Amino acid sequence: MLLLIAAPLLARADALSIHVIQRADAQALVPVIRPLLPEGGYVNAYQGKLVIRTTSANFDQVLAALGDMPEVPRTVSVHLRRRADGGRNGGGVSIDRNGVRAGAGSISHQRQDDYRIDTLAGHAAGISQGTLVALTGTQYPALMTLKQGIRITPVMTGDGRVRLTVAQRFDEPAGDGVARTQGADTTLVVTPGQWRSLGAITVSERTGARGLSGGATHSERLDLPLEVKVEIGGR
Repeated sequence: MLLLIAAPLLARADALSIHVIQRADAQALVPVIRPLLPEGGYVNAYQGKLVIRTTSANFDQVLAALGDMPEVPRTVSVHLRRRADGGRNGGGVSIDRNGVRAGAGSISHQRQDDYRIDTLAGHAAGISQGTLVALTGTQYPALMTLKQGIRITPVMTGDGRVRLTVAQRFDEPAGDGVARTQGADTTLVVTPGQWRSLGAITVSERTGARGLSGGATHSERLDLPLEVKVEIGGR
């Protein structure tokens, strides 16, 4: 009776089954793991994963061997482009001794900033620039650092894509000791080599003035769309 029970248990312990390990350096580990496998076992690399067919006991040995081999992080190049599209419209009516005069005009402007950040997968990186300005409105002017820049943390996913955590900041002086600040944070998954929209910031402002000699109105708009693309480097 004891022999009949022990035989099936032994068979199950030696049975081969499939095990999956997520490793960014999976392809490089295949020739290292292959000699460790028993007869009938195999190992393949697929989209950042090791697919191993082996026994449970041997799989524990493989895990122990991998524990002495730190995962080699991949280099990620993050490309960003940000366009600043804006416009200003104005018009007014004035009255003087020569009569009534009306006028209107518009100004548009465009700017594009291109960034490239190289970092290791899982490690944050950023680019920024700052300006120190004096803000009014209090008894003593306050000094404030205005920042314009982007901070990114890329993380490789098991299917070969990249999960990006992006924080952007766009501060600028607005004149007369006043500062305008904008910021946005987002997380998304991108496919290497493809541009992806991160959204946009839109700022609109409208002012008007009236007096005995006439009146005037001004409107201003600023759009800040941001796009991102990633490329995966070698080890």
